[in-house]
Amino acid sequence: MRFEGIYTPVVTPYSDDFSIDKDGFADVIEHLISAGVHGLIIAGTTGEYYAQSTEERIMLMKLAKEIIKGRVPLIIGTGAIRTEDSIIFAE
Repeated sequence: MRFEGIYTPVVTPYSDDFSIDKDGFADVIEHLISAGVHGLIIAGTTGEYYAQSTEERIMLMKLAKEIIKGRVPLIIGTGAIRTEDSIIFAE
């Protein structure tokens, strides 16, 4: 895979009750794609992954894939403190 162009880390919006704002997340992705980015990065350094549970991270990974629908390349951050968690995210 050749990386050319702009690959943007996607921020994770939250609701007032600290739950992930799925509609806001979809809006951010749609905005970035319509702005012409060449690829998106989920759970990257600015994706707030460090403050999310394993379940939340996996949910966001799946949701991003559904929203993007192959329109641009998707890169998923699999970094974690524990090797076991990193393997789960990579799978």
